[in-house]
Amino acid sequence: DDTESDQRLEHKKTPNEPVSLDELCSLGVVYWHLESPDSHETDPKLHTIRDERGYNYQDIITVSPTTLPNYEEKIKTFFEEHIHDDEEIRYCLDGTGYFDIRDLSDRWIRIAVEKGDMIVLPEGIYHRFTLDTRDYIKAMRLFQGEPVWTPFNRPQEEHPSRAKYVDQFGAGGGPKRAKTECTIEAWYMDPNPAEGSDQRDEHRQVPNRPCPPAELDALGVLRWHLDADSHATDPELRRIREERGYSYEDIIAVSPATLPNYEEKIKSFYEEHIHEDEEVRYCLEGSGYFDVRDLSDRWIRLAVRKGDMIVLPEGIYHRFTLDSSNYIKAMRLFVGEPVWTPHNRPQEDNASRQKYVQQFGGEESKCEVL
Repeated sequence: DDTESDQRLEHKKTPNEPVSLDELCSLGVVYWHLESPDSHETDPKLHTIRDERGYNYQDIITVSPTTLPNYEEKIKTFFEEHIHDDEEIRYCLDGTGYFDIRDLSDRWIRIAVEKGDMIVLPEGIYHRFTLDTRDYIKAMRLFQGEPVWTPFNRPQEEHPSRAKYVDQFGAGGGPKRAKTECTIEAWYMDPNPAEGSDQRDEHRQVPNRPCPPAELDALGVLRWHLDADSHATDPELRRIREERGYSYEDIIAVSPATLPNYEEKIKSFYEEHIHEDEEVRYCLEGSGYFDVRDLSDRWIRLAVRKGDMIVLPEGIYHRFTLDSSNYIKAMRLFVGEPVWTPHNRPQEDNASRQKYVQQFGGEESKCEVL
């Protein structure tokens, strides 16, 4: 709500209007819950996040009336609505607090962070911070390179970082996601399929149990929806390739009529396996299914159609099959020279599998969004 009472209170609407992690994702907010804040110096999952995102600077700040010099002035500054021209990264080691962010309709969203929560606010998002009624938080601050803590108080519509944010995430009452919307339908597969059933069938549970986008995010599965007909000149595809270093590409057509050694290859694709690199596929025509294991060893089936681009992380157990259309044409992307070697399950001692489990095998997200 918009009342001017104590900023440290919850300020929930009546009735409460929760905001999903998917909505936060659409605003560019990244979130993890790490299990080992007390041993953060040796936590392999934190090390993986830092390495992958380039966070080479860290310090620790304790915010409370007794520990922070110039407390009243600082807490007032933190609660001024502002942007930064870099990400704001905070990992809560102890205590609690609230990060408030503006959505694209200019409404405040309050995010409650507690011990173990790590949050990244994107460059250019309007936001602010306050303690809650406990008056205490201890947080790790992370940064790429030398830290620059400069806040730019609202209004900042002409600021390059704000313009970049609006261009990336949209404006005018809703996120601009036409090119990157996560449209891929996914569901938990029937754990007891009928004997002799066709792998190309949907294999949904009864009743159907959809897999939400947040679960795919938590498993490290990335998705985009692009304009497949203009892939040769698509600036969005070019941007993704440049950002992720996909320097190699080829195109494969999978069907009984187009793929040499079809029966052998399709059987190989459907063996449960991992790779020691990402598996990146961009569907240019046709359709098919990627199946991935969640961290409870349940199969999730993702239906990939024309325009869908998917990245399966190194070390995830997965497999592929055509659907009943018996045809897919896909671009394969790779960092450097391609290595297509599958390592069939079990691979628990494989370094890539161990890396995956360390990075994604923590406790499920429990971030409360007010």
